[in-house]
Amino acid sequence: MRHVQGRAGWAVKVLTALGAVALGGCAYTSNLTSPYRSQEPVADGPERGRVLYLRDCAWCHATDGSGTGRGPDLISGTNGAAMTDFMLSTGRMPINDPSEPTRLSPPSYNPAEIEDLVAYVSAFGGEGPPVPVVDSEAGDLALGLELYQENCAACHSTTGVGGALAAGPDPFDETLIAPSLIRSTPVQTAEAMKVGPGTMPVFGSETFSDMEVNSIVRYLSHLQRPDDRGGLPLGHVGPVTEGAIGWLVGVGAALVIVRLIGTRVGEE
Repeated sequence: MRHVQGRAGWAVKVLTALGAVALGGCAYTSNLTSPYRSQEPVADGPERGRVLYLRDCAWCHATDGSGTGRGPDLISGTNGAAMTDFMLSTGRMPINDPSEPTRLSPPSYNPAEIEDLVAYVSAFGGEGPPVPVVDSEAGDLALGLELYQENCAACHSTTGVGGALAAGPDPFDETLIAPSLIRSTPVQTAEAMKVGPGTMPVFGSETFSDMEVNSIVRYLSHLQRPDDRGGLPLGHVGPVTEGAIGWLVGVGAALVIVRLIGTRVGEE
């Protein structure tokens, strides 16, 4: 009888310990939960923006766009239609984990879905600018060159391939790197100028007129389709790669010549 009672007591203790471990695990994972996102297709129509937002965005940005501890609001500052369209069309949003950095990626939605999402977020009454209407043909190429060199080239390089903003412990930290503009669309370029995503400053209407924005967009389109008449483009980085090739080829050829001359003299 005592053996039975002893075994029962041990069983109770083991079950209690397992229960404590399970509860501790639940408490630990309660802060690691993620939203449920159905993979079922969303039907076309005026409700698609609302359904997509509530499914993919509201968990971080709140149902009314006021923001949560996991994500910023979509209303204040330059937030609004242009910012939403820029973040979605460049694939920087949505992200799977709020701790992930936003990075240039293929968009998760097609153009029609992005348009519906932008329309739904715009109804929140954000203070930011609307999606700009861009006409690069109305811009002046020479003026665009001048404005780009003065205001953009320091970060995005003279050829638009991007560049480092500052030195840091992690050379691959994307927050310290100005992205390449080679694949940016005219609308995305104008949106970035007007809303200033990330560490980029805001170049609003008080800085550039619509004609000047069109000129910068036109010049950037020219950079995206360069006429490389001088030979290999070498990544369009400029004198850095050109100098490196000069040193490697020139000095390498000189060393080979010196070696050949020295060998022949030694044989004689």
